Amino acid sequence: MAQQLYTIPINEAFDEYDGCPLCRLRAKLENQSLSYIMGAAMMEPDIRIVTNRTGFCRTHFHRMLTMGNRLSLALMLESHLDSVAALVPEPESKKPGKLGKIKKYDGETPAEALMAQTKSCFVCQRAADFEKKYVSNVIYIFKKEQEFREKLKKQPYFCMEHTAMLLDCGKKELSEALYLELSEALLELYRTYVARLRKNVTGFCRSFDHENAGKPLTTETRYAVEDTIAFLSGDFERKS
Repeated sequence: MAQQLYTIPINEAFDEYDGCPLCRLRAKLENQSLSYIMGAAMMEPDIRIVTNRTGFCRTHFHRMLTMGNRLSLALMLESHLDSVAALVPEPESKKPGKLGKIKKYDGETPAEALMAQTKSCFVCQRAADFEKKYVSNVIYIFKKEQEFREKLKKQPYFCMEHTAMLLDCGKKELSEALYLELSEALLELYRTYVARLRKNVTGFCRSFDHENAGKPLTTETRYAVEDTIAFLSGDFERKS
């Protein structure tokens, strides 16, 4: 039953044939998580406990700022700041020292805890948890449906990260024969698309040569940099 819950969104993403289908699913997951946390979930005690502890990354903090509901964001920040303050507690005792006499600081430092907080994000974690389930279910559908296997092979590409995730999951969950079919399909897509990106990036670079001044660029050449970044890092939507 759990696998069936993900079949529809996976097939919808794989029916578009435009970019990496798993990147599209990831973007939807992040949007859904942002809408969720800025909506009714903001007042749920269990959710607030989690967001107080995890906080949000730079990207998602800035995206929440653009969503218009500043009161929801302020209420989350109000309690999150209490958690942030607890990372740097007041010292139990303050011993006055002699200026210039201290050779070495032997006390504890909150650096590790502060750094961990800056890397923590409720939206990233929630999306990543669902993303793992989607990847597992892509492999499940690949194992069960010949039609889906053909659909996967017709994708324009999978980004580097999702190629790796599918290969890793497939190796654990598929038979040797089916894993060979999956890996051959994914690696052929990878090689073909990287060669295409390389050609387009070279074309973009050469368009700045004097002899090419004024010559029109193809759409692929014009967006070669954006498309390459989308492949290398995912989570990027090209604005045509």
